[in-house]
Amino acid sequence: MKKESGKGSQRKPKHNTDKAKQPSTKSLQKTDKELKQVSEQPRIKFEWKFQNPKFRASLLFSVFVILFLLVWKEPEVKSIDPWYEGYMLVDSSMKVSEPQLKKELLNQGGDILREQVKEHPYHSKIHLLLGIYYEVTGQWDSAIAEQSESMRLGAGGTINPIEQDAKRQLLICYLNKSNHQLQLGEYANARKTIDKAISQNLNHPDLDNQIGIIFHRQELLDSAEFYYNKVLGVVPNHESASANLAMILFVRGNNLLKDGKYDQAILKYQQSIALAPKNPDTYINLGYIYSLQNKFDDAVKAYKKAIEIKPDNKFAINGLINVYRRKGDTRSANALIKQFGLNQ
Repeated sequence: MKKESGKGSQRKPKHNTDKAKQPSTKSLQKTDKELKQVSEQPRIKFEWKFQNPKFRASLLFSVFVILFLLVWKEPEVKSIDPWYEGYMLVDSSMKVSEPQLKKELLNQGGDILREQVKEHPYHSKIHLLLGIYYEVTGQWDSAIAEQSESMRLGAGGTINPIEQDAKRQLLICYLNKSNHQLQLGEYANARKTIDKAISQNLNHPDLDNQIGIIFHRQELLDSAEFYYNKVLGVVPNHESASANLAMILFVRGNNLLKDGKYDQAILKYQQSIALAPKNPDTYINLGYIYSLQNKFDDAVKAYKKAIEIKPDNKFAINGLINVYRRKGDTRSANALIKQFGLNQ
């Protein structure tokens, strides 16, 4: 047997030759490398340069959009209503002052509207506008007929409600016709016109006011006063009824003044002023009564109010000068004489 050397012997390790059993790191290393390369690649950015085709295309599109918005105009929509042309002619006639041109426009508009009524007999608005044409030309009976038909055809309409417009125009027609008859002194006919309006259920304070005016023109003051008060009970600030009733109260005050019933006259004048505070004559008569009663301070106030409303009213100025003199205030009287350049 051979002996081993003193240095001893080293046993070489055995290598595993089974490659299939050894784990491979090559594919994993490649994958990490590729991912690293991909992540390090620069991203594609949009270049705001004219050399960039995409930039040129977007710029051209933007310019086109801007030009389109600047140049494009919404197409004009022409009215398809059959009455449009006739209505515009009538409307234009009311805006011109030259008589011949006004007449020509009215005739043309009226002819067109009459033809349209024949073609569209159930079109409520055409009847309404034809009625307005007759109103403008003062053909009140024809206007009333057209507005009545328009109101009948448009009754209960929801899509194109015309009934209320026709009713309002019909009321105007009756009032204008009645006024025309009043100017001619046809009081009975004027009253019949209003009664006919009421029979068509056109209940309106203006109709009662018109009845009051008819009585007023006939000097039936009690009846006129009744209707004016009726109107004011519904419409307290009715301008016409207020002015007309104030005039009646002024007349009643004058009659009481003539009869020497000063206190009653003052009451009527005060009632008149409450309704029509801009009538200087009422203040003048009121000042006159106060001066007769030696109520000088009240007289001064009344005359000054009349002068405030109408500064050149000689009756108010002279009345105020006389009151100052009776009071013994010659200084104020002389100042008024100098102010208004009077020779007294």
